[in-house]
Amino acid sequence: ELRTWLDDKLCQQAQSQPISAKLEKLQGQIQEQEELQKSLNQHSGSCEMILAEGESLLLSVQPGEEKTSLQNQLVGLKTHWDELSKQVADRHSSLRDCLQKAQKYQRHTEDLLPWVEDCKAKMAELEVTLDPVQLEATLLRSKALLGDVEKRRSLLEMLNSAADILIDASQTDEDDIRDEKAGINQKMDVITEELQAKTGSIEEMSQRLKEFQESFKNIEKKLEGAKHQMEIYDALGPQACSNKNLEKLRAQQEVLQALEPQVDYLRNFTRGLVEDAPDGSDCSQLLLQAEVAQQDFKTVKQKVSECCTLMENKLEGIGQFNNRVR
Repeated sequence: ELRTWLDDKLCQQAQSQPISAKLEKLQGQIQEQEELQKSLNQHSGSCEMILAEGESLLLSVQPGEEKTSLQNQLVGLKTHWDELSKQVADRHSSLRDCLQKAQKYQRHTEDLLPWVEDCKAKMAELEVTLDPVQLEATLLRSKALLGDVEKRRSLLEMLNSAADILIDASQTDEDDIRDEKAGINQKMDVITEELQAKTGSIEEMSQRLKEFQESFKNIEKKLEGAKHQMEIYDALGPQACSNKNLEKLRAQQEVLQALEPQVDYLRNFTRGLVEDAPDGSDCSQLLLQAEVAQQDFKTVKQKVSECCTLMENKLEGIGQFNNRVR
């Protein structure tokens, strides 16, 4: 009866399912193996008793065919028992080893995958805007995310290593682990590429907005200088009419002539910004600033030109009068 049970279990062991790389399957296989180990332990007493009784019988049996047959039975029984015990122990050890590797891989996936989803959600919130303050804050968040991605690279390497070790330790379902590993790596690559591209877009828009503001302020500053000069002449009234002040006005004209290409550039630059702005962006402030700069420039340029012409005419009249007097 014991020999039949042993043969049945040895056959069962030989037909055992290959060790799976998947955690749930592994846990089921270990449970089956532990039940077999429990059954083996339950039969160990019977085996020891049979072997002991057999050894005792051998002492009382005379040498001959019967004794040889009994010895062979005992040797066969012990050999089968030892073989089954070894197979059960070896398989249980292999299963436990693979389970530890599967659990380690699982921990890495549980650490990384939620972060991947969280990162994707945060990336979706990174929007290019025409608000310089908001854009700068977005750029800081984007760069922080990029830094976080780089830090997670080490975790990805650990996951890849754990996956490879698990695949080597298992006998089936390795392709599922390979596919999952490849999918996670692809997600990380996509996140990295998209985040780098988005950060680049945000940085570019930030630089363009800074350039716009610097250009606008430069134009505004030079126009304010011209306006201030005109206010002085207006305050002086007739006393402003002098060759020295005329030279200052002509110098101011030259400044404005040099400024005109910058005003044109600002207009075209603003048009490009508006065209590249995300759908739904509020471009009114940029357009207003560009329009104000252009109108101010035209007004100041015209006023300086008129003032210069008027002063030239007055000085010419004064010169002619002095000539007549002489």
